[in-house]
Order: sequence, then structure tokens, then C-alpha cells
Amino acid sequence: MHSTKSAVLLLALAISASCVVATPHPEFLDDIFDALNRTGQHIISGFLDATKNGTAIAEEFLDNIRNSSAQYYNETLEFAQKIEDAVHRAATEGITDFSAALGAAIDVLHQEIDRQRNVLQRKPLKDALARLQAIQATVNDLENAVNDLNDEIDEKKLQYSAIIQEKWIQWADAQLERVDEQTNGVGTEEAEEILDELLSRYSGYLHSCLEELQVQKASYEQNVHEAVVKYHNATNNLTAEVRLCLQSNLNFLSCRNGINRALRVLSSAPADLIALKLQGIRVRASGLNASGCVGQTLAEHELEKPNVERELDDIIARYQDEQEGSSSGEETSTAIVS
Repeated sequence: MHSTKSAVLLLALAISASCVVATPHPEFLDDIFDALNRTGQHIISGFLDATKNGTAIAEEFLDNIRNSSAQYYNETLEFAQKIEDAVHRAATEGITDFSAALGAAIDVLHQEIDRQRNVLQRKPLKDALARLQAIQATVNDLENAVNDLNDEIDEKKLQYSAIIQEKWIQWADAQLERVDEQTNGVGTEEAEEILDELLSRYSGYLHSCLEELQVQKASYEQNVHEAVVKYHNATNNLTAEVRLCLQSNLNFLSCRNGINRALRVLSSAPADLIALKLQGIRVRASGLNASGCVGQTLAEHELEKPNVERELDDIIARYQDEQEGSSSGEETSTAIVS
């Protein structure tokens, strides 16, 4: 289990870049690449922590920064998604591993308590069991909070994709077909450029509605991961103390002191994990802001559609004027010849 903080920082960078649709200024790119070059090892380290194929993703990201283009910026959503998935995977796998370690430790304690006949020796074992059982209950709730938040964002992404497909692409296709038919294909390329620009721009606006929520989610999952690592290690230490106590025939005081030392590190675990569960619920609730942003984006798109339709009408009118001029010229030439 490792830290994913570098991946979280890169997620914020990737998402921020994802809605830039114009070709960026070279100076801007130089500044970004210089900064990444200085911290490249730190970033790659973060990717290695977050996912097994982290090096490949990081190198691809840095290479795209170096050879940046408008197309790259339109594709950074894919990078953001890869990083977001890696951070989420690190958090959920950490929780799964921690839960398994807790279950194994609890089983060991149950067995040893049943075997132990000395009341004094059983007391620290029972204390350890009670603490781990309390932690286990909070871990289950935390896992649900993490998964619910991830499901919420995935659902919103599907909703936004449906909006783009059903409300925007179908309208754009109909407009393009109209221009194609009324200009015999002559105005199609120009119309396509206008419609593509509108779709690209508003798709960026729509995806940006999720930016803050995605970064909050990644930051939250980083906090979850750090807490899980901390208490997983503490659980392993407690298990080691219990085994040492049982296998080395330590006296009661040494046994109790060793277990109590390990338990002190775990004393804050239930409260910390409950706080993280509540933080996940708050982050999920902040998704309501994204819904308001989506509504505003849809309204603005509707307001801009008539302007685009007028631009397309101009293309059609220009073509028709050219056709009429050509026809008039041909008639004049025919009359002169006659």
C-alpha cells in the first residue's frame, strides 16, 4: 500500500487542462513542461504508487505535454479518467486489504481467548478483540461511502454523455444534413467546422461541471487511503504483539504492556474512519452543485443554437447566391451568342 498524493495533484492538472479547446500559447506550454520536468520523478513515483502500470501513463502524459496540441488538450479527459480510476482503485484495494487483515486478526483473537485459561492473560486479548471489532464495523461503512461516491460520479458521467448524444449530436447531425442537401455538399465542410466547434466547446463546459467534484473525490480517496494504510499497519503490529505474547511465554505485565502499546495507535481509528465516512457523504452532497452547472450549460447551449443556425443559413444563402449568379451569367452568355 502506497501514497497516491502525486496522482491526485496530476488529476487536478489534467482536469484543468481538459476543457481548453483552443491551441495553447507556446510560453504556457514551456512553463508547464519546465515545472513537470523539475518534479517528473515525483509525479512518476505517484503513478507507480497508484497503479501497476503507472510509469507508462506518466511517461505518456509527459510526452504529450512536450508535444502538446489542441488535440492533446481535448484528450486530457482520458488522462484524468485514468488517474481518477487509479486513485479510486488504490483506496478500494486498501480498504479490502485492511478489512481482510482485521478479519484475520479477529479470528486469531477469538481462538486464543477460547484457549486461554488465565483470566489476567485473557483481559488484554479481549480488549484487543473489542477494539478490532469496533474498527471493522466502521471500515464496512467507509467502504460503502467510497463506493457510493464513485457510483454517483459514474452515473453523472453517463447522464452527461446521454445529453451530448441525444440533445446535441442529433441536433448537429440534422443541421449538417440540412446544409449538405441545400448546398449540394459544397457548404458541408464549413458547416461541420462550426458545429464541431460548438459541440467541443459545450462538451468541455459540461465536463467541467464535474471538475470540482472529481478533484474532491480524489482528494477524499487519498485521505481514505492514508488512514487505511496507517491503521492497517497498526493492526499488523497488534497481531504481532498478540503472537509474541502467546508464543514467547511472556509474563502478564509484558504481554499486557505490549498489547496496550499497539492498541493506543488504534484508539483513534473508529472516530477517524467515521469522520471519513461523513466526509464522503459531504463530497457526494456537493454533487448538487454540478447539477446546477449542467442546467445552466444546457440553457446556454439552447440560447446559442439560433446563432449557429443563422451562420448555417448564411452558408446556404451564399451558395444559392453563387448558383443564381452562375445561372445569370450563363443566360447572358447564351443571349449574346444568339
